[in-house]
Amino acid sequence: MRNPQLLAKWEARAAEYEQLGVSVNGASICRALLADLEQLWREQDSTELTLQEAAEASGYSADHLRRLARTGRVPARRRGRRLFFRSADLPHKPATVDAVPVRAYDPGAHARQVAIRRSHGGSHDTQEAA
Repeated sequence: MRNPQLLAKWEARAAEYEQLGVSVNGASICRALLADLEQLWREQDSTELTLQEAAEASGYSADHLRRLARTGRVPARRRGRRLFFRSADLPHKPATVDAVPVRAYDPGAHARQVAIRRSHGGSHDTQEAA
C-alpha cells in the first residue's frame, strides 16, 4: 500500500540533499527511513477493517472470518451487528494449498502397482481416469 505522505517526505529530502550538494551518511539515512517505515507499519497494523475489507485482505471468505471470530480464533470487535478486524490480526490464506507435485510416468512403478493389485484380486488398471 502506497503512502503518499511518506513518499513526498523522502522525495523532498532527496531533492534538498541534491540541491545543497550534501554528502550524507548512508547509515543515518537508512535508520531514518526504517524509523518512518516502522511507524507506517504500526499504523497499518492497527487499521480496523470491515468484514468485507478483511475478507479481501486475507483471501478468506467473509463467512470463514465470521466463523473464526465466533470461535475466538481471530480477535474481532463488534459494533452493533457489524464485525471489525485489526489488520495485524488477520490470517492470510496461502497462495497454494497442498499442490500435488507433477510426476513423470514411471512404467516400472506402474508395473509394480499392477502386480500388487492382481495378487490381491483387484483390477489391473491403476491409472486414474483423466
